[in-house]
Amino acid sequence: MQEILVLVHTVHPLIDIFHKACAERIPDTRVLHILDEPLLEEVRQGGDSVQPAVDRLLGHVCQAERVGACGVLVTCSTVSPWIDAVRPEVGIPVIKIDEEMVLRAVEAGRRIGVVATNPTTLKPTRDLIDAEAKRAGKAVDIRAVLVEGAMPALLAGDGQGHDRLVRAALAGLSLQVEVIVLAQASTARVLDGAQPGEYPVPVLSSPELALDQVEREIFRG
Repeated sequence: MQEILVLVHTVHPLIDIFHKACAERIPDTRVLHILDEPLLEEVRQGGDSVQPAVDRLLGHVCQAERVGACGVLVTCSTVSPWIDAVRPEVGIPVIKIDEEMVLRAVEAGRRIGVVATNPTTLKPTRDLIDAEAKRAGKAVDIRAVLVEGAMPALLAGDGQGHDRLVRAALAGLSLQVEVIVLAQASTARVLDGAQPGEYPVPVLSSPELALDQVEREIFRG
């Protein structure tokens, strides 16, 4: 029987990104996508409690378990902190999109740059880096940049405008840090076609690294 992997997204451009990546990396796996844009909008509007949204995410993961999925990858960095509450409630692995990326970043340097296009992603990414650094017994200096206008451009279909803004942010930040993380999977597209040595420090993106973790913990575990 073909194994099933379920991906939970909150922005639609990620469906195509991961559909292609999964076809290349795990071609024998059946990949199902759940798109829940209101989940992210609920966070943006900042209600009194995140519990309804956590319950909503748990519902998606429980649905994946009911259809026989061997694991779930949640591709939204904003909701990554909630996965710690979801994991004990289900019997299948649930992978955070940015977990492996943050681990590699802390290993790579102490001055870590963060590039984000969504303001709700900044705090979760910083918190995850801080937690990993503490676990590793390492002091880090996090320098974060919010690229204004990039996410609206991408969602409006202006991929070139999005990429131009993010690349400019990368160029400036790369002169100040030892490694950069792209806080959202949707920004990984800017590395397509990048020239060797274009940036003086490593730039880490989550899609490929998260799939490394998926392969290791779900399909080889």
